[in-house]
Amino acid sequence: MRQHLALVAALSLLALTPGPASAAKEAAKTEDGKAAAKPESRLEWLAFDAATNRAQSQNKHVIVDVYTTWCGWCRVMEKQTYGDPEVAAYLKQNFVLAKVNGEASTKMHWRGKELTEREFARAIGVNGYPATYFLKPNSDMLGGVSGFVRTPEFMIYAKYINTRWYEKGKIQAYVDSLRAAAE
Repeated sequence: MRQHLALVAALSLLALTPGPASAAKEAAKTEDGKAAAKPESRLEWLAFDAATNRAQSQNKHVIVDVYTTWCGWCRVMEKQTYGDPEVAAYLKQNFVLAKVNGEASTKMHWRGKELTEREFARAIGVNGYPATYFLKPNSDMLGGVSGFVRTPEFMIYAKYINTRWYEKGKIQAYVDSLRAAAE
């Protein structure tokens, strides 16, 4: 829970920091200033059990998108954040992705227990939708954040997790290291 709160606190600080997305978008232009062709940005979302099995076998972290069918901001995040070519390319290469419907009665397995997706959402502390959670390759929870996450902030989270910076320090220290490197 402390990691969850640290992620939320760091996200609020990041809202004031320019993100890497603007540089990436500028770099995506061709020499004549026109936008380069976008790479295929369709992500492969798996059921939770399939995702955790694949993550363990490939030694990759898991991103769990907890959503509901009625959630408008879930659709916005799907289109804007997960649909961003930079995000999609990074996630395809470095993560295994799972979708969990926070209101569904579909059965899944986590920490040796059979749960419904609804029970899982409650167990990990989902208090709003969308919610994004990060798991280690062995399915241990690292933390998460509720609500829509813009591309720049999402990329910071993804890189913090993928580089295993969490083993060295909290996300705020990671953000501080990015700011120091940018100066």
